[in-house]
Amino acid sequence: MRLVFRADGNATIGLGHIVRSLALASMVRAGENDYVLARNPSGVVKNLVQDAGLRLVELPECALQTEADYLSAQFLNATDIVVLDGYAFDYDYQQRIKSSGCRLVCIDDLHQGQFVADLVINHSPGITADMYHGLPTTRFCLGPAYSLLRPPFLQHSQLPRATAPIHSILLCFGGADPLQLTDRCAAMLLSAYPSIRRLGVVMGGAAATSSAITALQGAYPATEIEEFRGLSAAAMVQVLANYDAIICPASTILIEALVLGVPAITGYYVDNQHSLADYVQQNYHAYSVGNFVSLTDSELHDALQQGLEWLTHASRQPYVGNLSPEQLQYEFRLLQSTH
Repeated sequence: MRLVFRADGNATIGLGHIVRSLALASMVRAGENDYVLARNPSGVVKNLVQDAGLRLVELPECALQTEADYLSAQFLNATDIVVLDGYAFDYDYQQRIKSSGCRLVCIDDLHQGQFVADLVINHSPGITADMYHGLPTTRFCLGPAYSLLRPPFLQHSQLPRATAPIHSILLCFGGADPLQLTDRCAAMLLSAYPSIRRLGVVMGGAAATSSAITALQGAYPATEIEEFRGLSAAAMVQVLANYDAIICPASTILIEALVLGVPAITGYYVDNQHSLADYVQQNYHAYSVGNFVSLTDSELHDALQQGLEWLTHASRQPYVGNLSPEQLQYEFRLLQSTH
């Protein structure tokens, strides 16, 4: 039996699908005989897969139907468990993959369309099985208890930190940040909040240092600005521990920060982040500014001000009570036993 993970990641779409897949691989104890299949993997993706101890297969660019037919006929075995993480892997793609006789797992956060998966994992809050169109036999692992986290985050999970003044902030918008949210937030924080003594910027592995950040380093010499890129999970845990708060989208990085107890200001800039941003605001896990893209500079200033005030006074609640890696391991053993 092999575990075969199909996900892509690059500077444009970010690394979320790859990171989630590798987190699941670790949680279910994938090993050196298991695979990650990816198109045009960047050097960062190659390093992540290598560090996870898995084999990487680079797939060519072609129609997804052609890819699925090739994998089903030439690569997959009936005893494999295939894990898909990506928005393009629709009902047709899933059916073609399952024609190999394999068991199929889908990591999802949209609950849209039909699924022929044997198991669906969605670690978003507020999701129930009746929101899905699956098979009568499809099983579900839903909600924050099934958060897909790499080992260092699981090992260092803790309750929310006690409220305290915020003098250092980490910005993490992932990928190439084409909307330049890092630049906007950095400029706003440095110009409006002299109490911020350190500002950290996590860059996508392929992203170049922006001219705006370089200019800010010259304009605010009293504030230490640090850049981080290509961080391992263990290094990211350490970086998060060294900052008073983080500003990030409502994606995997937010879940990782909240599990570590880090105060967070969040928001969304794509639709699939919207529900998580709303949920953490409503349940006192983090402060959401709403839609980053639609905010004017004046509105962003006010939202960040309100968020910083909220973080220093609110009684933040734990994002998840108990994580369930053991249940995920059980589900994969069940899949293996049904071959």
